[in-house]
Amino acid sequence: MELAGKKVVITGAGRGLGQALAISLAKMGAHLFLSARTKDSLNETCRLVEETTGQVPFTYEVDLRNAEQIRLFAEGVERVSPEIDILINNGAMWLAGELDSVSDEEISDTINSAAVGTTLTTRHFLPLLRRSKGADIVNMISVCGLLNVQHESAHEAFHAAKFAQAGFTDRLRHRLKPEGIRVIGVYPPDFDDVSPVDSEWSHPRNTRNDQKISNRHVVEAITFALTRDRICSINSIQLDTWPSV
Repeated sequence: MELAGKKVVITGAGRGLGQALAISLAKMGAHLFLSARTKDSLNETCRLVEETTGQVPFTYEVDLRNAEQIRLFAEGVERVSPEIDILINNGAMWLAGELDSVSDEEISDTINSAAVGTTLTTRHFLPLLRRSKGADIVNMISVCGLLNVQHESAHEAFHAAKFAQAGFTDRLRHRLKPEGIRVIGVYPPDFDDVSPVDSEWSHPRNTRNDQKISNRHVVEAITFALTRDRICSINSIQLDTWPSV
């Protein structure tokens, strides 16, 4: 299955992995509907997509902590297209520190943006996904959503948010399987952000130079899963930085 012509919604598309996904999928011919919290970051992603591919994505300012903005986001996309083919829940807030070193608001925002934001975004886009002839949902989680993973700097609230996303993803997969909608959970470790428009994007990386995997590896894993025959579902993608030999 190719991605040309597929209608793709990406949250958290203003920077990092979300921006890399937008550029990469646009290069593959997908039509983009992008959201981020700030207009400036969306404009930068759109500039890069347009310069690279000529496409001008549809953009929406959305705070994933805000249920009303999520609802309006889905309604706005539906006014442009009655169906979407791929929803990538990438947006979330990172939080580091000790349990008592951050504010109550930061803890609440972290859990709401990832766990509640992903759930509500999926809920409101599900009617559009059901109109597709072959829909996919990709939830960007983290190794922090896996059992027995202890991240050095991640806050407990970030772990809680990612475990919630993982549980939601697993339950949703079983619920939607009879409808033929694939649900993919992605569990990357820490990775370096590289832009697809920079030469570094395609350079080999190795741990001898104290390098981690980059967002290119995450993008390639996602696009591999999305382009399998519909009879095949890659339910979970777990990545790691592996020692160079």
